[in-house]
Amino acid sequence: MNKTFFSLRLCAGVAGAGAILALTGARAAGAPASDNSDAFPTFDSYIQISGQAPVISGDKASFDSHDGMPATGSGGIEAMEFSKDLSDVTTLTFNGHAMAGSDDYLGDLKLDVTNIGTAEVGFKDFRTFYDGVGGFFPETDTFEALGSQYLHVDRSSFWVNLKLAKPGLPVFTLSFHDDIRTGMKDSSEWAPVIAPNAVVTNGALVGTAAPSNTPEIGPNVMSIDEHHLYLEGGMVATIGKVTETLKGTLDWVNDDDGREYVKYPDSTVTADPTVVVDDDQEIRKAPSFRLLSQTKVPLSSLFTVEVGLTYFHLTSENGGYWITPTYSSTAKAIYNAETAADIYGGSRVDDYVGNIFLKYASKNKDWQADVGYRAEDNIIGSTGGFQTMSLSSTATTLAATNVTTAYDATYSHYNDHGATPEASIQYLGFKNLSLYASFDDQIIRGNQHWNNPYAPVSVSGTGVVTLTPTPLSDEFYQDANQTSEDAKVGVNWNPSSMFTVRAEVFHKDHQNQFVGSNDYVGTATFGDLFDTGYIYNGAKFTVIFRPDPKLTFTTRYQPQGGEMSVLAATKNGGNGFETTSGRTRIQEISETVDWTPYKQLYVEGNLNVVYNYIETAFPDVVVSTTTYVPSPIQNANNNYIVSSGLIGFVLDKSTDAQIRLSWQEADNYNPLIAAGGQPYGSGYLEQSATAGLKHKFSDHMIGDVKAGYLRTTDATTGYFTDYRGPLAYASLTLAF
Repeated sequence: MNKTFFSLRLCAGVAGAGAILALTGARAAGAPASDNSDAFPTFDSYIQISGQAPVISGDKASFDSHDGMPATGSGGIEAMEFSKDLSDVTTLTFNGHAMAGSDDYLGDLKLDVTNIGTAEVGFKDFRTFYDGVGGFFPETDTFEALGSQYLHVDRSSFWVNLKLAKPGLPVFTLSFHDDIRTGMKDSSEWAPVIAPNAVVTNGALVGTAAPSNTPEIGPNVMSIDEHHLYLEGGMVATIGKVTETLKGTLDWVNDDDGREYVKYPDSTVTADPTVVVDDDQEIRKAPSFRLLSQTKVPLSSLFTVEVGLTYFHLTSENGGYWITPTYSSTAKAIYNAETAADIYGGSRVDDYVGNIFLKYASKNKDWQADVGYRAEDNIIGSTGGFQTMSLSSTATTLAATNVTTAYDATYSHYNDHGATPEASIQYLGFKNLSLYASFDDQIIRGNQHWNNPYAPVSVSGTGVVTLTPTPLSDEFYQDANQTSEDAKVGVNWNPSSMFTVRAEVFHKDHQNQFVGSNDYVGTATFGDLFDTGYIYNGAKFTVIFRPDPKLTFTTRYQPQGGEMSVLAATKNGGNGFETTSGRTRIQEISETVDWTPYKQLYVEGNLNVVYNYIETAFPDVVVSTTTYVPSPIQNANNNYIVSSGLIGFVLDKSTDAQIRLSWQEADNYNPLIAAGGQPYGSGYLEQSATAGLKHKFSDHMIGDVKAGYLRTTDATTGYFTDYRGPLAYASLTLAF
């Protein structure tokens, strides 16, 4: 129904666009802004009609997802701009596009009245393509994909913006947005996959030759139906030297999302037949409102104070279910196990934020500094529950007498207080040199109290009702403390017209500490102290070198690195010790060359090389200290190279030509890891080449054609998602 409603709005918008075109009258009303007849003109009002036609062989769904366009092609109005002065003080503007095939539509109409305000109404609707692929298991050359790989999600939005801005009076604004997201997209999760050589003994699955029933990533689809309404009113008033900003926002969220996946895809084993799991159906309704006040007070010509206050309130209702078809080897039948059925819940959030900043600017503007403090308190409470059912392990039938139903309940309460001092400084007193630095330190102290879902009431198939008090082991009390320090120092230096240098170093230190019982209460409880965090350092360097006005080199280098750590202590095991859980090293090097040797020739080249290493396995993870056992997770190498080249040149005074090449590659995929774990790491190659012509037929008409070829391979999917082929594009731009 939401989609139908938006389609009606879309038709109305297209009709409005047609009315605008009818108003334009004679074509001469859109004369080009440029007087240079030898150059391509820039139009104030125009329409551009285009179409593109790929001829793809291979996995067309993968092409759709990767390149963001349908393999069947698309065409329509790529762009339309219109501007008309209705009077000396009133201007009407419109911009939009409508591309069939890719389902990409936009229409935005704006009326601007000088010294009065503006009114704007618009819509957009665009499609994102997804490929329903799960994973590839190299040990058995098994590729898992959904029955239909062609998935997409449509995102639609309708908005109205009003602004009243009369001189000498406060500025009032009112905005309304209606956003919709519907469709299906792919995802992936760990799922049991039966290898082709699985065997059954006495009705039970006992394993495969090699590996032994290794879980694989199975494909699943997310069904999305989300609706979001947004209404905001605001005012900005200046009274003397004081500027006051007030905003009020109402927000409504109404989501109904779900997920389905195939359990044991392609299985021929009767003990574990292929079934479809309707997993994690989530229904959420969440109205909220926000009030904001910002006050800016100049204390003198040097100092200004800014004060802000915000209050946010949200309530939500949640529902859904999780049904898992399960096979009973004793009953020799599949039954719908209620993993979590009839889910219900509600929550409330109250968040209070206040901040104050003192800003300094010297008379000559050489020194600029900000010192501020931000405080935040939030209270979150929720309650809920769900229903589960279990079948007796000895049941030989699916009769109701063999089923036990439990009604689980849960609740939680969180209270956090955060304080963040901030400071920044900038100095511009040196010639051709600017220095800057900033620091903030966020400190959050909170407490948490919750209980795990438990079954206060259970009913057996024989009608016996069991009441269960809340177990002590399900009660949790915990202090949650977080600290986040961020600092950076930078410099911009321009010693001459030939050189520009920019440099920045940064430091991040984030820690999350949980103190209290966060696991079952008892002598062997882990979690009396649990601390996670990371320390990260990095730098950014950019050098722009212009040895000649026609030649520019831009070099960038960004080294980054850090360590993640975990500290845990048992209730009876002392204070514990800190363990490094991961290390990361990243180096990014890029070079861009721009060269215009002649007025009629332009050349650009780009090269970007990235070395990205994340170490979360050996030597940080050791499965056994006595017997060699392969690490279950491989360290992640995410190295890749991206390059492109562009040559543009003038054929004659009415025709330009352009050639573009691109190439990128990653070679981090190691299928041998599949014997002991999931082989993470990218391995792909993407290549493309295009050539185009742009021709000015007249001062009111420009044509553009392009032709190219692309090729993409992906080792992580066993090359099952490769595609290649030519593609063509043509457009005609008309001024009116």
